[in-house]
Amino acid sequence: MPENKQASIMGSWAVVIGRALEYYQLEGAVFLERVGIDQQQANHLDTRYSLHRIDRLWRLARNVTQDEAFGLTVARFMRPTSWHALGFAIWASDTLMEGFGRLAQNLRMFADYADMTVLTKGDRVEIELNLREGIDPRMIPPEACDAFIGTCVLTARHIYRPDFGPQSIWLSRPQPQNPTPWTRLFKCPVYFNSASDRIIFNTSAMFQPLLTASPELAAQNDVLVANYLARMDQKDLLARIQALLVQHEPIGTLTLMQLAEHLNLSQRTLQRRLQKKGQTYQQLLDDVRQKQALHWLRLNHLSMGEISYRLGFTHLGNFCRAFKRWYGESPTQTRKRLMQNLD
Repeated sequence: MPENKQASIMGSWAVVIGRALEYYQLEGAVFLERVGIDQQQANHLDTRYSLHRIDRLWRLARNVTQDEAFGLTVARFMRPTSWHALGFAIWASDTLMEGFGRLAQNLRMFADYADMTVLTKGDRVEIELNLREGIDPRMIPPEACDAFIGTCVLTARHIYRPDFGPQSIWLSRPQPQNPTPWTRLFKCPVYFNSASDRIIFNTSAMFQPLLTASPELAAQNDVLVANYLARMDQKDLLARIQALLVQHEPIGTLTLMQLAEHLNLSQRTLQRRLQKKGQTYQQLLDDVRQKQALHWLRLNHLSMGEISYRLGFTHLGNFCRAFKRWYGESPTQTRKRLMQNLD
């Protein structure tokens, strides 16, 4: 079994999935909450979610919609703002080639579990998506690949020509029972069970000038993308630690040594890196418990005892005392206030 390195995805991707669920007359925010995602928080620029959490959302969406083409629906709900500055930079590019080059160069702003290449091969341009080493392919559901490739093709149509289509599409997903939605959206031959996800475009079309081009706007957003990636690199270790703590319930069951093993570090190296960031394992554990406590209180079906257990407290009284230290009131008072706000 491949080692599944910690990977993260831009929070706004979850918002788009939620909006797509509403197309099926379902309350998107409710289903986001079921996997621990707050819709408002998800739209914040620096919010990212673990691959594990987004995978749970995809699987839940597939189960409730019973639509094997759900990923294609998600692609139709993507907007430039969904990728923040990266989306605007792509739309302001001079050509499709330049736009896809920007996406490939900065893909990890959106998701850091894959690499993207853009290669010119004579009369065609191949855009290929491959998982990074150590990423378990089973953590990437077919719908996620459909949504990403669909977004790429629909974006090309928006900024170039409405009738524009690829020469062919190659998808790693299994053959669907009914491939019609795929051929209808892509308007070209679609091949399934491929070794990777690929889009084949005509080279001439990729170098045509775009009416949406704005070199100044593209340059401004390139700076914002670079700043985002710099912040992401700085926070990466802390984000990975927090994701690991949440994924191993009850929170706090991971010892410092086990945490270091998950990160492929020695315990001493991990302690030294945390010290450089002015953090300790206990401080991070306390921060994660504090944030998760507030989130789980919003889920009215969870009892106080269940929340206390998930947070890693041996007694309910210990949880209540910790919560009052964090927020200045009891968890019961906070839940009541949150429920009133919802009404």
